[in-house]
Amino acid sequence: MKALEIINAGLQASVQDHGRWGFQEYGVPVCGSVAPYWRILANHLVGNEAEAAGIEFRLMGPTLKAVGEPLKIAVCGQVTSELVMKNASGLTTHKIQPWRSFTLKPDQELKIGSLEGSATGFIAVLGGVETPTIMKSRSTYARSQIGNWLEGGDLLPVGAGEMAEQADCVLPSPPIMPASPRVRIVWGPQDDYFDPSEKEKFLNAPYVISKASDRMGARLDGAGLKHKADKGAEIASDGVVLGAIQVPGNGQPIVLLNDGQTVGGYPKIATVISSDLHLIANGLAGMEISFELVTVREACDIARAESQKIEQMKRSIVKASANGFVDLSALYESNLIGGVVDMKDPRV
Repeated sequence: MKALEIINAGLQASVQDHGRWGFQEYGVPVCGSVAPYWRILANHLVGNEAEAAGIEFRLMGPTLKAVGEPLKIAVCGQVTSELVMKNASGLTTHKIQPWRSFTLKPDQELKIGSLEGSATGFIAVLGGVETPTIMKSRSTYARSQIGNWLEGGDLLPVGAGEMAEQADCVLPSPPIMPASPRVRIVWGPQDDYFDPSEKEKFLNAPYVISKASDRMGARLDGAGLKHKADKGAEIASDGVVLGAIQVPGNGQPIVLLNDGQTVGGYPKIATVISSDLHLIANGLAGMEISFELVTVREACDIARAESQKIEQMKRSIVKASANGFVDLSALYESNLIGGVVDMKDPRV
């Protein structure tokens, strides 16, 4: 049996993939990775499809061990890990930088440290984590006991993958979480519950991610928003989507995330565009954010541009030497130029 053993689970570690799409009408949230770019790049580093399941953790990573045979691993997020090896003279450690793949052998332990600058990290393993598929996804939804938070002693089965065909790789320029992101939104669907002055306040006042945030929703602390007196702070419950920004009676916005409910009874002033939702879901408590209005057409253009950016990152991945440094020969042979500009001729 090829498996990944959880020695220590760290904080809020769970199995996640691309999500449980198509079941919201039955009251089942999408779930899945709250940092999808991290998941896509981690899977690409080990040779998986982008949708493959791995381990997502929050703030502090788990300690892992390969069972049965060596496993190809990649850890994505701003975190440094230690590979602990046992030998005749005792224990030796080797630091493993993120955003690269490496081999975890059965006689080693991988200790993943604490995240810096972001709340979430993702661990991919060649072959993917093959826990049971429920409603076309392996994603954990702990509130309904679809999967559960990982614990020490858990064994996660791993799918097939040819180690010999997968060289160690590194992403030279990984994505970085901005310190104070500007998150783009579109109005609605119930922005008519707020006067123009309140909507202007929403766009101009900074908000801070609350410690009370979780995978269900990010609670924001900041300028309170007043509902129109003739409409009030409640609506007949209707369907909600990822990124919907509810405003309850206390006026403090709540951004619904992957484990959020599928219907809600608070007015939704706006919706975070899909390309920017990770900026909130992956943000640390206390991080300041602000909002910027875009049109639906602009949101679609942004989504296409973000998809192209991820593809460019995937193409920039190069082979890495066994000691963790970039293989310079592979880097020099890679085409990292996206275009050429002639400074003397602006038409070129």
